[in-house]
Amino acid sequence: MMRLVLFFVFFLAPSAWAGCNNIACYGVGKEVLTKTYLSASGHIYIGAPAEKSKLNCQLFQGKYMTLKMNHLLYKEIYSTILTGIAAQKHLQIRIVEGSPVCEVSYVTMNS
Repeated sequence: MMRLVLFFVFFLAPSAWAGCNNIACYGVGKEVLTKTYLSASGHIYIGAPAEKSKLNCQLFQGKYMTLKMNHLLYKEIYSTILTGIAAQKHLQIRIVEGSPVCEVSYVTMNS
C-alpha cells in the first residue's frame, strides 16, 4: 500500500505535468512559468518551461512567450496567469503557431 501512495506522490505530482508541446505550455502555477515580467513597451514576457524547444514559434530572446499589449483580452489573460500562479492552479498557455515572438493566444486555468 505504501508503494502505491509513493507512486502517486512522486509520479503524479503537479510538477510532473509542466512542459510544452508544439502549441502550448502547461503546468501547475509557477511550475509552468519560469519568469514573468512587464516591459516598458507594455508587453508581458512569460518564461517558458524547460521543454520550450517543442513550441512551434520563435521565443522572444530564446526563452519568453509574449503577451502583446494590444491583445483584446490582455488584462484578463494576465490576471488569469497571476491567479493561476498564486492559487497553484493548472494553467495552459496557448501560442499563435509560427509567430515570430511566440505570441500568446489565450490561457486556460483548471482546478
